[in-house]
Amino acid sequence: MKHVQYATLWVKAQVALASISGASVNCGSLFKSLELVKLSSITTDIALDNLNTFDVTATASNFLRIDHIEQLDSHAEEIAAFPERFILGAGSNLLFVGDYDGLVIYPQLKGIQVVREDQKQVILRVAASENWHELVIYCLKQGFFGLENLALIPGTVGASPVQNIGAYGVEVESFIQRVQCYDLKQQKMYWLSHADCQFAYRDSFIKRAGQGRYLVTNVEFRLSKTSNLVLTYKPLREYFASFEQVTAQQVFDRVCQVRTQKLPDPKLLANAGSFFKNPVIGEKHYQNLINLFPQLVAYPIKSEPETRYKIAAGWLIEKAGFKGKSFGKVGVHKEQALVLVNYSDDDGNNILLLAEKIIESIWKMFSIKLEPEVRIIGQ
Repeated sequence: MKHVQYATLWVKAQVALASISGASVNCGSLFKSLELVKLSSITTDIALDNLNTFDVTATASNFLRIDHIEQLDSHAEEIAAFPERFILGAGSNLLFVGDYDGLVIYPQLKGIQVVREDQKQVILRVAASENWHELVIYCLKQGFFGLENLALIPGTVGASPVQNIGAYGVEVESFIQRVQCYDLKQQKMYWLSHADCQFAYRDSFIKRAGQGRYLVTNVEFRLSKTSNLVLTYKPLREYFASFEQVTAQQVFDRVCQVRTQKLPDPKLLANAGSFFKNPVIGEKHYQNLINLFPQLVAYPIKSEPETRYKIAAGWLIEKAGFKGKSFGKVGVHKEQALVLVNYSDDDGNNILLLAEKIIESIWKMFSIKLEPEVRIIGQ
């Protein structure tokens, strides 16, 4: 609690200096700053059960809630003292398989701001802890287009550039102009340009830097005021084939409908969405598989020196016989094989064991190594 003691002394010093100089002092503002520090002190042994959508039991040895960016500077030295740090957002893309012995940082940064706009586009600055789906709804209501294919993706805005979230033919990197993040190692705030972020499939520079290095504070999006719909994904293309005209709202509604039908609501059935990434393979590997499995679901990706193919991991898992199967208190969802679900298990290790079983089976059957999209914490 040293930072509270130092803050108290600082407030007293400001009052004393003001009395000597005869200047006025806003005591309300000063003591509000002090309360800000007090409310964000590091606490210990905090249960994380209600902060992860897999609904498994885990405890944070140390926990720090951040409500304002300024608190990152006031706690910089304390944060740096922890060699292991983990930034917790909505808890919707992770699996706890044990307690976390380092420092869990829990940002609660809110706000949406129009930075600038003209007749064609808008630059929107969104704080990291804003709910992603609610942002998509907000943008549609304001007439800011582009994010409609990404509706109902769970999580926060801050996680979107880290993971480079994507769905139905769209990746969020297409709309990100820059990302503000705090370097917890250097104790400095940075703006990363789109190029700096080094986006890749479900990946970014921030993610590759390692857990606990960069804390995203704001994301700036460049959005169009004219809809430019992406209907390349098969479920959307087929559904809208007979429509003379399609609106962004209709795309949003259809995406929500499809996701609701295929993906379980974490509030009703614990899960973290898609557990695995869709693997990418080379031309030769693809030709071998398509000969063995003519119904293989794959999407060509133009690349040099050869065309590569993104394979639907859900199809692989279903073909291997896991779809809808239960293994004790955990299982594979009956509608979407890419989703692992937790019926009533407190131990995340049992979900991990199922994931490892699936990975092993897919490797033996297709010579493809599945990679988790979900982050495994506490190993």
